[in-house]
Amino acid sequence: CCLANINLANMVDEDGEFNWKRFARSVRAGVQFLDDILEINNFPIEECREVGLRSRRIGLGVMGYHYMLIKLGIRYGSEKCLEFTERLFMAMRDEAYLKSVYLSRDKGPFPAFDYKKFLDQEFAKSLPARIRMLIKEHGIRNAIILNTPPTGTTSMVMGVSSGIEPIFAAMYKRRFRDANVWKETIVIDPLFEKYYKEKKDLSVFAGAYDVTPEEHMKVQATIQKYFDSCISKTINLPASTKAEDFSEIALNYAEYLKGMTVYRQGSKGMEPLEHI
Repeated sequence: CCLANINLANMVDEDGEFNWKRFARSVRAGVQFLDDILEINNFPIEECREVGLRSRRIGLGVMGYHYMLIKLGIRYGSEKCLEFTERLFMAMRDEAYLKSVYLSRDKGPFPAFDYKKFLDQEFAKSLPARIRMLIKEHGIRNAIILNTPPTGTTSMVMGVSSGIEPIFAAMYKRRFRDANVWKETIVIDPLFEKYYKEKKDLSVFAGAYDVTPEEHMKVQATIQKYFDSCISKTINLPASTKAEDFSEIALNYAEYLKGMTVYRQGSKGMEPLEHI
């Protein structure tokens, strides 16, 4: 997996405005960066190298999505959130695909490229006409470009919310094992603590179980529309959720998703994270 993620929380300026120019530059740089990695990477065996370079698959994704929304004063899963998300990931898709086209113009398309087959794919059909015409003219450098993993470790290193997930909670209990001993600690979300000390609006800090299952699904479906590969997203269900209740919601959105992961609160003993 040749992956990298843009820190969306870093795209909001001090004045609370989203910096679209910085975001576009980051998307273009990310595609260039990942494509270059394919060239310098040491593959374990020659067969892996042949497969990797035949399609030149990369995965540019994001992290800090919820922190970005908080800084913009937008509640996760709200109508305003969905509208902004639509605009954001449409821009990301277009910038990423244009960059891959320009790399193809300068360096050549991925070896397995066939413009008729490529443009006949469902995702390619959703691209703007201009980008489709450029792909026909210049080809495209990467068969797959966009992907969002959980970013669990990297988001912790960067001190932001993970992937496209909401924060777990503004304050929660964390369980961990120290040698053979289970221990617990109280965790306060760092951005929540900062906002609290600065007396800023705290109403936008909706945690994973404050967001309804349908709101979770709407966010995932909106983002998936603009990603050519899978995205990682957990649908958090309250402990009281019944299978038949969720089934209807799931069926309403299943056709818009490549995959679905659900977790019902309390379904696993000694949960690593717990509301307090």
